[in-house]
Amino acid sequence: MSAGDAQWAAGLMEKRRRDYERYSPVFWRPAEGVVGLHEQFLRDRITAATTVAFRTGHGFIIGEQRGPKGFVDDFAIEPPGAWDSDGAALLLAAADRLAAADGVATVVVVTAHADRAKNGMLASLSLTLAEQWWVRALPPLGPAAAPGRLRGPGFSGELGPAPAVYDPGGPVFRNDRAGEHTDVDAIEVAAAAHGAVLAVLPTAPDTVREQQLRQKGWHVASDWYAGIPEARSR
Repeated sequence: MSAGDAQWAAGLMEKRRRDYERYSPVFWRPAEGVVGLHEQFLRDRITAATTVAFRTGHGFIIGEQRGPKGFVDDFAIEPPGAWDSDGAALLLAAADRLAAADGVATVVVVTAHADRAKNGMLASLSLTLAEQWWVRALPPLGPAAAPGRLRGPGFSGELGPAPAVYDPGGPVFRNDRAGEHTDVDAIEVAAAAHGAVLAVLPTAPDTVREQQLRQKGWHVASDWYAGIPEARSR
C-alpha cells in the first residue's frame, strides 16, 4: 500500500463510519467534513516506520506496533462479502509482517459489535473476543468540563473529546477502572454532571456485569479481538 492510496482508503473508512452509525448512533456518529483530514492522517500512517499497510482491490489494513502487540483499527473492506477472502488475507499478511519485523505475536483488532461479517472472519482466524466497550448516551447535566481525569466511588477514567473523525455531540467519559461492585448509576451521574454526552465502560465478555449494564440501558458498541491469526485449514 502506498501514500497514493490514502484518498481511496479514506473514502472506504467514511463509508464504514456511516454504516457503523446505524449500530450505535452516538458512539459511531461521523464528524462532518473530515474526510480530507482523515486522508492526510492515513497517508502519514501508511508511510510511518511503526506501521505496516496492505491493500487489495476490495480493502486495506494498517497495523501498528504498540509494545509487544500489534494493533489494527483502520481496516475496511467493500463489499462485506469479501471479509472472508480479502479481509482474512490482509490480516494474515499484516500479522506476518509485524511478527517478522518487530517480533509482535499478539494482534488486537477493534470492530463494531454489530459487524457480523468482520467479526466472523476474526473468529475464523482464531482470534478471541477479549473486551467489549459498553456505552450509554447521556443527557449532559452541566457545562462541559475541561478534559482530564474524572474520579468517583470505585471508578476513574478520562473525560475528553472523541477522536476527530467522530462527533457524539460533546465530551466522552471513558472509564478505565471500575471495581466489580461499582455502582453504574454513579458513573452515569458523574459523567453527565461534567457535561459528557456518552459514557464508555470497557468490560470483559461473559461477566456478571453484562446483565446489569443491559438492564440500565447500556449497549455494546465495539468488540476487541485478540490473538495470533492463523489461516484456516482447507
